[in-house]
Order: sequence, then structure tokens, then C-alpha cells
Amino acid sequence: MVFQRVHSSVGYGTAKKEDTTATPIEAPPSARRRVLRSCLFLFGLASLSYLAGAAVIFFDLPSSSFLRRAFVGGVAWYEQNQSPDPSPEQQPPITVGQIDKPDKTWDGFTLSLCSGGTRAVLINMRGEVVHEWLAPVKTVWPDPPRLRVPIKETEVYFNDAHLYPNGDLLALAEGPVNARSESNGYGLVKLDKDSQVLWKYTAGCHHALDVGEDGTIYALSYKFIKDLPPGLGYLPSPCIVDCVDVISPDGNLVKRLPLLEALKASPYAPLFSTLEKPQLFSDLTPPDSPMPAAQDEMRRRDVLHTNAVKVLSRDLAPKFPLFKPGHLLISPRHLDAVLVLDPDSGKVVWAARGPWHAQHDPSFLDNGHLLIFDNLGSARGSRVLEYDPQTQSFPWSYPNENGTPFFSRLRGMAQRLPNGNTLIVNSDGGEMFEVTSGCEVVWSCSFGRVSLNCARRFPAAQLSFLKGEPRARP
Repeated sequence: MVFQRVHSSVGYGTAKKEDTTATPIEAPPSARRRVLRSCLFLFGLASLSYLAGAAVIFFDLPSSSFLRRAFVGGVAWYEQNQSPDPSPEQQPPITVGQIDKPDKTWDGFTLSLCSGGTRAVLINMRGEVVHEWLAPVKTVWPDPPRLRVPIKETEVYFNDAHLYPNGDLLALAEGPVNARSESNGYGLVKLDKDSQVLWKYTAGCHHALDVGEDGTIYALSYKFIKDLPPGLGYLPSPCIVDCVDVISPDGNLVKRLPLLEALKASPYAPLFSTLEKPQLFSDLTPPDSPMPAAQDEMRRRDVLHTNAVKVLSRDLAPKFPLFKPGHLLISPRHLDAVLVLDPDSGKVVWAARGPWHAQHDPSFLDNGHLLIFDNLGSARGSRVLEYDPQTQSFPWSYPNENGTPFFSRLRGMAQRLPNGNTLIVNSDGGEMFEVTSGCEVVWSCSFGRVSLNCARRFPAAQLSFLKGEPRARP
């Protein structure tokens, strides 16, 4: 629709007065058709360009590297313009939900790590903070490794941590993955109970860590490779692959265990088959993603996306006749598999794929089973599975027909408590809840709009640094 200024005459011999009223004039049909044809042409051209670019990336044609950078840059721009996580002082208060049944809970203090800053809090069963640790990025990493430009404090967060009885905290820091940073790994920092830095390890550690009985630290790290092992030529190159860094108690690297080579040299190498036929539109890409092809391209080049490492203790080893003390339980999310690594030989000694999909946080249970947080394996959302590696059965799961559905696409955790209850972390929902073996929710706690990356519960007897006689339920 166009507008025309209309003039009118007020009698003979009088001055003409301009009418400033805008009167709509309909565009002729031929003009509308031309505009419509132009729009359709531009839409078709854009669609063909998009499909051509996607095909170039999909088939790794010569110009694919340029398009990859453009796609990834576009995703980075989009991500940078989204609403950031609130800073610690802006975060909503921690609130215990309406469900709290003290006669059925296993009371303790819960270490909680959220997005929006490098902060860890220890809360009681009322949701009250009884202790906290702070590690500002500008203090711990004034010159962040591998970053092209400085990063905001609120973009870095603790994703995993180990709490020592004296109040020392070993925490793993992560940041965003975008055009400024090719991986989310920052490193480790060990703090005393007063948040003073004892040491830091900046080798690009990411996702998870664990501490053995002798104090040895096992942390996931990454490296970029261009030359892939023989037989894996179908993987994109260059790509990110994961390692397990074996670190001394005082923060020095002892050795690095490359997971790609360990799995390739094992009888479980056929697990790589899931990566042979990459999909442009993966179910791991969120349905509202602005650039699904770019998201999938980033996913493919993070070959394993390992997200968990757990050490088998001497006490639990007799429950697992297939494994030995010190073996490491590993979770490569992009293979939809869990595996066990012998850190002495550097070889994968066991692996399994099941009904779980994009899983997190597998752990050893004292009954010889594994507990697995299954992010995408259920049509109802996420779930927690108890898996028997010997019989390949699933003695317990949540939610079953009696549980309340929940969904956490990117993260999630589950901890089996001493009384048989299970603490479940719905990371994307910013909440955790405790359920009984009968799938009854007996306690819940919300952290509001932030992502709850990690939560683990401890009895008061394990936390000697707390003053007085700490009570989990005052």
C-alpha cells in the first residue's frame, strides 16, 4: 500500500491550502505480482544457498572449512545475544519445594553448583546456605587460556567438584563454546574453605573429575587432532577428542590417557559406527535451534563428548567381578555408551550400549549395578536407570508409571543415597529432588532460572570443617 499527498482548491481567487491527510492508494495488481515474485525469488535463492552450503559441509567438499567458520560464527552471534544467566547476587533464592517428608528423606548437606558464576554452595535440608566458595575468574584466571578475547564472569561456572572433609574444594570450571572459545574447558582450581586458591591446573579440563582413595585426581580434558587413527577416516577433521588427565594431589600432570585411541584399539571399536553416517538434523539439536546444521556440525566435530569419569574404589570392586579397583567408568555422550578404562594399561576393558541416549553421570552402586542419568532415551523425557552389567537388566528406573516426568536435555545427575533413596538433578529445570525406591518424591529444591550443574549430598560426619554440631535439618 502506498500513500499520495492530495491538494484541494478552496474557491476561485483564493490561496490553495494543502491537505496533509495521507490517503491510502492501493498498489495495482501488476505491482503486487512483481513484489510477490521478487519475494519468492529471494526466498528460493536463500533456500538453495542454504541447501548448497549444508551439502558442502555434509560431504566435506573443499570450501567446507570456510562455511563451517561462517556457520559457527552465526551460532556464536546468536548465543551471545541471548539473555545471560543472572550473576550470583541476582540469582533467586534457593527454595525447598512443597514436598518435604522428613520421615522418609536421607538428611545431609548438599553441595550445589549452578551456572552464572564460579560459585559453590553447601545447603541444608531447609535450602539454607551454610557455606560457600567463590573463585572469580579475574582472580583465578586473569589471562584465560585458549580464549581470543576476555570473557564475562557470569559466563564461567563450576560444572563439577570434589569436597574434602577439611573444607577444601577441588572444582572444575567451564565456559561457553562459541567463536571465541573452541571448547568449554578451563581447568581445575583447588580452594581452601575460605576460598583461597591453593593451586590451579589449566590444561583445558571439562565436564567432570573424580578423586581416588590415594588422592590421585582424574579429570577429563580435550585436544584437537587433524590426523585421525587408521579406520576412522569418516570422522570430520580437525576434531576435538577427549583424554583423561591423571593428576597428582598437588596439581601436577602424571600422564594423559587418550580415549579415542583407547577405544579404537579395543574389541569395542564398533561403537564408533554411530558416527559413520552423520545426520544434518540430529535429535541432539534443540528443535528451536536457529541454525540446526551448524549445531550438528559442532556436535560432529566433538567426537566423543565425554562427560563423566568415576573411579572404582577397593570397597566396591568385589561387587564388580568384571572390573578391578582403580578402573575408570567413562561416559562418551555422542556414542550413547558407557565404558570402563584401565588407567594402568590405557585400554578400554568393557563397554556397553543400551536404551539410554546422550547419557550423563554413570556411577558404581554398592549392589554391583550402575546408575545412569538417561537424558534422551525415554519418550516421556529424561529418566534415571539402574543397570546390571552382568545380566543387562534394569532393576529400577525413575520415572516409571508412578513417577513425575521431567526433562533435562544437556546435563543431569543421580546419586544413590545410603537409605536407598535417589537424589536426582534436573539440571535444565534448575531443581533437584529425592525419590524413594518406590518412586515417591519425598523432597525437592529449586534454584530458580539458573541451570543446576551438579549436586551431591554428604552426611555431617564427613564435613569436619563445619563449626559446632551442624544439623542438616535445624
